Amino acid sequence: MKRPAPPAPPPSSAAPAVAASTGPLPTVSRGTLRADRARIRSTSRARRRAEAAEVRRFTRDARRRRIVAAVAGGFLVVSVATPVLLAVSPAFAVRTITVTGGDAALAGRVRSALSPEVGVPIALVDGGDVTTRIAAVAGVRSFSLARLPPGTLAVQVVPRTPVAQVRAGAAYALVDAAGVTLRTSTGRIAGTPLVTATAGSRAFTAAADVIESLPAALAPRVRTVAAPTPDAVRLTLADGRLVLWGSADDGPAKAAALSAALVHVGKSAHRIDVSVPGSVAVG
Repeated sequence: MKRPAPPAPPPSSAAPAVAASTGPLPTVSRGTLRADRARIRSTSRARRRAEAAEVRRFTRDARRRRIVAAVAGGFLVVSVATPVLLAVSPAFAVRTITVTGGDAALAGRVRSALSPEVGVPIALVDGGDVTTRIAAVAGVRSFSLARLPPGTLAVQVVPRTPVAQVRAGAAYALVDAAGVTLRTSTGRIAGTPLVTATAGSRAFTAAADVIESLPAALAPRVRTVAAPTPDAVRLTLADGRLVLWGSADDGPAKAAALSAALVHVGKSAHRIDVSVPGSVAVG
C-alpha cells in the first residue's frame, strides 16, 4: 500500500525582509553651500540693520519729545515768572493814588491814609491793610480798590451822608444814619437837625429814618428831633411848633399830611399830630 505525502508546512507570518538600499547619497555642491551661507549672512545683516534703525528711530523720537517738553516747560516758566518778576520790581511800585466818589476833603484823607502803600510793588499791596486804613477814615461808608499797572491804586469810595447831629459832651457831632461820627464842632452845625437820642440806638435809628423821609422843602424847617422810644418820634420846627410823628412807618404819607396841615392851619396850631396820616389832629 502506498503512503500519503506529508502535509506542507504553514506559511511564515514574518514580513519579508527589505533589502537595504545600496545606491549613492545625494551630494551638494560647494557653490550651493557658499550661496546658502551668503544668504544667511545677508539676512542676518539685514535684520541687524533693521533693529539698529528701529533703535535709532525710537531714540530720535524720545529725544524729540524731551526737547519739546523742555521747550514747553521753559516757555511756561518764562511766561509765569516774567509778570511776577515785573510786578514785584521797583518799576511796578505804587506811585499814584487816585480817589473818586467823595469831595476833595474826603479824597485827601483817603490818600493820606494810604500813603504807606507808596513805593510798595503793586502786586504786593495787601487788601487787608488797605481796608484797615480806609476804615479809619471818617466819612467812608464803603470802597472798591483797583490796581492799575504800572503804579496806580484807584480807590472808589461811597461817602457817608450826614443826616443829623447829636450832643457829644460839650460839643456837637455830625453823624450819618448809622450814628457814625463824621466830624465834631464846638457849636451847633447848620443845616442838620439835632437828635436827642444816643447815636446808634434804636430810638436814634427811628429818628434818622424820619429825617430821611422828609421832603426837601420840609427838612430845613425841622430843628430838633426827639425820640423817647422808637414809636414816639417828635419833631420841633424852627417856629417852635411840635409835630407828633409816632413811629418811622408810613414816612411819605406822614410827610404829605404834615405839609398839607402846615398850609391849611397856618400858625394858629401849636401841635400837629400826624401819627395816623389819615386822621391829622391839630391843637
